[in-house]
Amino acid sequence: MSDAVRAPWPHIILIYLIGVFGMMVVSAALPALGGIAREFHPPSPATIGWVMSIPALAAAVASLAVGWLVDRFGDRRMMILGSLLVLLGDGGVVTSTSMDLLLGWRVTAGLGYVCMVVAAVTMISRLTSGRARIAALALWSTVIPASFVVASLYGAVVGHGAGWRTVLPLDGGGVALLTLLALVRLPGRPAEEPTRSRLDGIGLVLRSPWPYALGASFAAAAFLQTGFVATLPRLLASGIGASEAQVHSFNALAMICNMVGAFSFGLLYNRGLKPWQMGFGAVLLCGAAGLGLVLAPTNLALAILMNCALMFGLGILVGMWALLPAVTPSPQTTGATSGLITQITLLGVLFGPPAAFNALHAGPEMMLIFLGAALAASMVGWPIWRRNHDPVQRSSFITDRSISNGSAAL
Repeated sequence: MSDAVRAPWPHIILIYLIGVFGMMVVSAALPALGGIAREFHPPSPATIGWVMSIPALAAAVASLAVGWLVDRFGDRRMMILGSLLVLLGDGGVVTSTSMDLLLGWRVTAGLGYVCMVVAAVTMISRLTSGRARIAALALWSTVIPASFVVASLYGAVVGHGAGWRTVLPLDGGGVALLTLLALVRLPGRPAEEPTRSRLDGIGLVLRSPWPYALGASFAAAAFLQTGFVATLPRLLASGIGASEAQVHSFNALAMICNMVGAFSFGLLYNRGLKPWQMGFGAVLLCGAAGLGLVLAPTNLALAILMNCALMFGLGILVGMWALLPAVTPSPQTTGATSGLITQITLLGVLFGPPAAFNALHAGPEMMLIFLGAALAASMVGWPIWRRNHDPVQRSSFITDRSISNGSAAL
């Protein structure tokens, strides 16, 4: 059966939208940060960063376990459960009367969103194969920037004037609608597939070094991306006097560039360009653009250009979600593998904004250290990038032993 026939693209698009609105648990807070700070008067700048990133705490702790549950009970069921938790958490945040209560509800929503995204990746892998799987996973890798596009556009158009409590109901409404569509449209796991997860399967994932390496590379990119997105309004306000609404506007453009970069990885990978070439070029581009944003944003047009270049490069790095099948030990451990990678990745989302706020407060030198450390850490994926990938063959699941043999041949 051809890839085109095997790829249920209406289903993939629906899964993708579920991922976008699930990820908005983090990004929807972006236009709300100023209002939250004015209402609750947090004790330190880092606290505002935690408001944005703390949903990733639940993900950073629970993603592997959620992946095991996805393998055990099915991706569709866990996706629905995650949607309900997001709705509960968003509702709690909107009615919060203290910072501690707000942060607690943000963690609840974060647990829901990790159920949604781990289940979504697993479902994409189940419903696709071959080059279609590469394209679908490359599309999936754009969910983070797509969620920031929606949040930034809302912040630029109505969010600042409407008040911060109007932001999260937008996300909740989208999640509720998509959950209803998922119940009607998305297929569950066929009855003949295993419904009982094996503990030795999760052990196989934990013993393999490759999910750790790929996840750490993603974590470094997410650390840099969320850190710059969260602090850019203040960085440019002090550097060139840009307003918060202006920065939200071109942050949306930058996130579109990030999406283009992520999807470009899948397209170029399918056309035979090597991952190490794209990865190394992306790191150089991010370094140059980030250096310019910190040291030389002399005018708004230049800042827009550098921010777009930075996010395009980070998109290339995150687009390597297309390499997920190459680090998955077996089809039965797809959920656990994607859960482990997601868990490691979201450590970057968790710590990026508070680290960036602290670095910005300390001065340009610390911002440069923040930039350099993140880019150096992203290179941990180099052994995976350097392998002899074939887009069709490597889209099938391969064993940990074959990965080791392939690496030894480098």
